[in-house]
Amino acid sequence: MRLVFLPLILYVLACWYPALEWTKAGTPNDIMLGLRALALGWSGIFAGVFAWYANPLWLAGMILLAFRKPTWALAPALLAIPIAFTVYSDLNRALPGDEGGVTTTTIIKLLPGCYVWFASIVSLPLVAIVEKLIAKTP
Repeated sequence: MRLVFLPLILYVLACWYPALEWTKAGTPNDIMLGLRALALGWSGIFAGVFAWYANPLWLAGMILLAFRKPTWALAPALLAIPIAFTVYSDLNRALPGDEGGVTTTTIIKLLPGCYVWFASIVSLPLVAIVEKLIAKTP
């Protein structure tokens, strides 16, 4: 079994687990599942939230790795790591809660899905390095 499946399995698991806990004034806290974060995260750019943009880089790395190009996979995989971890700069920061900017919402806690997502992002360059070393071994 190729190691390329490890980041993929972690990524799928991250989609099924709760990823973020949000708070909005006057309402109970909201739990966002990883799949919802994946579906809606692209819109975070309008509020200065960039962590979601690690996903296309992760996908590019996965595709390159699937085509047995581990050296090429390293570049997008390594770029995805610092982008993913920018989510820490968004913790406890007021973000727009609606289109008109009338309400605000805040990420108050990272949940297991977020940490599994981090593991999938970080495991990709590690797998690429191992795959490269395996390919060199006769």
